[in-house]
Formats: sequence, C-alpha cells, structure tokens
Amino acid sequence: MQILDQSRWERKEIFDFFSRLEYPFYAVTLPVEVTPVRTFARENQVSFYYMMIWLCTKALNQVPAFRLRVRGDQVVQLDQTDPSFTSLRPGSQAFRIITTPWVADPLAFCARARQADEAQTAFLLGEDTDSLIYFSCTPWFDFTALTNEHSLDRDDTVPRLAWGRWYEENDRLWVHLSVEVNHRLIDGLHIGQMKEALDREIAALGSRNC
Repeated sequence: MQILDQSRWERKEIFDFFSRLEYPFYAVTLPVEVTPVRTFARENQVSFYYMMIWLCTKALNQVPAFRLRVRGDQVVQLDQTDPSFTSLRPGSQAFRIITTPWVADPLAFCARARQADEAQTAFLLGEDTDSLIYFSCTPWFDFTALTNEHSLDRDDTVPRLAWGRWYEENDRLWVHLSVEVNHRLIDGLHIGQMKEALDREIAALGSRNC
C-alpha cells in the first residue's frame, strides 16, 4: 500500500469536486460476453460464479483507480483487492457473505472459494474492510440496471459488482454486469479500462492450459 501524493495527482480537482457531494456514487451496466467462461467452468468442473469473481477481480486489480481508497484525509493505493461475495446457504433462502483472498491460479481460487463457502455457517466472518470488492449475482433473472445498499458515507470507496442471469444472443452467452463506484476516485474512463481488461481475460481462458 502507498499513500497518494495528492499535490501531484492529476485528478485532484475532480476528487475535490465530487468530495463536496453527499452522494458521489454512480453505477453503469455493461453487456459482457461470457461464453468462454461457461466453457472453461464446465471443462474444469468449477463454478461459473467463482470464475466470474476471479476474472472480475483480476481485471479490477489491473486498473490502478480501482485499487484506490479514501481513508480520512488520505487517498491510498492498495497492492491488491480481494473479493467478498454473497452465497445462499444450502437448502435455505438466506445468504451469507464469503470473503476469500484472490490468487493467480483460477482453479486454486475456485477451490478455496468453494471450501470457504461450504465451511462458513455464520452470515459474516471477520471485520469488513475497504480492501475488498463486493460481489453479488441474481441467477434467477436478468437485469439492465441495479443499485446497491450502502450508508451515505462519501468515504465508502469499495467497488460493487453484480450480474444477472445469463442470456443468449447470436449463439453466444452474455451477462449484464453492474459496476457501482465512487466518482471521487473512479471515472467512466476507468470503468472502460476495466471492461477492456475483463474482455481480455475472458478471451484468454480459451488458451489457458489447466
């Protein structure tokens, strides 16, 4: 982690402008082609959900703006962010929040995520920290827009990602991906960079030997 030198930060004026707002949050929804994700998940017998979390986390960590956090008067840049995701209890309509470190090997990550998911009975373990990315999914329905719950704390700079049920178009599989961020730190440009990184990582699954 490093503390950002705000006096040399090219976004300082943008940061100050949106810092005056009580609600500096915004969300966009993007269509993402996920055919290779389903293929990879089926061939390797892992969860599509875990794979999407792995891919999105990897893509977000490639964009420095998504690793920025506001802490008091400081803006810090994290070395890595890790996923925290919702998961239904087996045989229940109640969900839990599972947190697991991101690792570079997708199959190792899926195994760890599954292990943590199956072992956890409490709603939430440990303390919530700002070094996370929040993930959720609505596999029962597709959506074209989504908002997230949070307190009106302008210092809340944790990105929130969610996607709905996949849909088919032109023989390809797609999901709508919602990305909610704090405009104090993240602009549309950065979301575009994340989307490009995500598309690259998804395309690379076809050549990955696992």
